[in-house]
Amino acid sequence: MYDYKLLEAFCAVVECGGFEKAAEKLFITQSAVSQRVRQLEDAAKSVLLVRSNPPAPTDTGKAFMAHFNKVRSLEHELERTLSHEEDCGFTSVCIGLNADTLATWFFDAVEETVKRERILLKLRVDDQEVTHSMLKNGEAAGCISTRSAPMQGCSVHYLGKTTYRMYVSPAKHMEWFPNGFTAEALQKVPVIIYNERDTLHTQMFRNALGMENVSHPSLYIPSVEKYLDAVMRGFGIGMMPDQQCRRYFEDSLIEDAAAPYTVEAHLYWHRWNIGSKPLDALTKALIRYCKDA
Repeated sequence: MYDYKLLEAFCAVVECGGFEKAAEKLFITQSAVSQRVRQLEDAAKSVLLVRSNPPAPTDTGKAFMAHFNKVRSLEHELERTLSHEEDCGFTSVCIGLNADTLATWFFDAVEETVKRERILLKLRVDDQEVTHSMLKNGEAAGCISTRSAPMQGCSVHYLGKTTYRMYVSPAKHMEWFPNGFTAEALQKVPVIIYNERDTLHTQMFRNALGMENVSHPSLYIPSVEKYLDAVMRGFGIGMMPDQQCRRYFEDSLIEDAAAPYTVEAHLYWHRWNIGSKPLDALTKALIRYCKDA
């Protein structure tokens, strides 16, 4: 049985990004935080924290964080059970999700539930193919991911699919692809990429051209809104979801450069398999919204 004061100090160092800020959060001295982290490492007989800037948990440290975050969630649920519902404060729930989901339908799905259950969302955004690592590491209590298999101690629910197309401005469509969407044409066409982990464009190349390694200029725009703006301005071509682009496409402000080819991302909701009313409510809200939509 580990001392939860030690676990609290360790997690605070990681979450706050340093010993000094962790001490301020816990209202103790910085030396006391350092001592508690060392005591926890002695008890675990393992190094839990890489003393970098900011400090980072080791693989064993991530397991401790996942355990402590689950305990915190269970303790808060117990407080809700023992208190009158109307007297309860807010509950923080950390969720990992991709930027496109956040920018298009996520708030529509959870708005009513968040207000009713007094949930404080802590959203962490990353590519939908890697968000499940946040759940595995205990950084999030739930995540939206393309991974279909449930992780240990978690449950999974299928939400639906998001269809992506390779969009381009009308003027650039005529200039860049007079003979269609070809590998030869792409050698002179800038491809807009969200970040280094974004692989949607290579998936499109595979679907449309039968190859992933296509030579092309690249630019990076890590903003969903500015990504669309850049495509409309003719900075390059880019992969975007139908939910975001439908009205712009219908108004002929953008065109489908690689029609009829698409990339489909099947999305799943993963969550800790623990009793938590806020987490249960969010799960029901997401499943209901996606089923109706």
